Amino acid sequence: MRILVVDDEQMVRENLVDYLEDEGLDVISVGSAEEALKLMKTEKADIAIVDMRLPVMHGNDLIIHLKAQHPDMDFIIHTGSVDYAVPPDVKAYGISSDNVLLKPVADMDLFIQKIRTLFGNKYDI
Repeated sequence: MRILVVDDEQMVRENLVDYLEDEGLDVISVGSAEEALKLMKTEKADIAIVDMRLPVMHGNDLIIHLKAQHPDMDFIIHTGSVDYAVPPDVKAYGISSDNVLLKPVADMDLFIQKIRTLFGNKYDI
């Protein structure tokens, strides 16, 4: 079980990685959608935590591309946009507002709970 973190803010990305690794999870991270797409050609992740406001390709587009390449991948949307709404083309992949966590996440246990729920749905944990 592996998690991909995609966030262009280095501090946010590193803090997430450190926290998730401290929880015993296997984590890889990148700073852009383009890096994520390149990495996922050779690597595998079960869940991607995706920032929406990425420098070139928007997080919604990244999710659509990753889902096409890796149909079993699940997603947690990590955004600072309080008015973010999951668009219909992303909802079509079963991603709902339940998969959205606002930055900064005050309760990191909520992150772990969402991840364990997604993993549990796949791996019966």
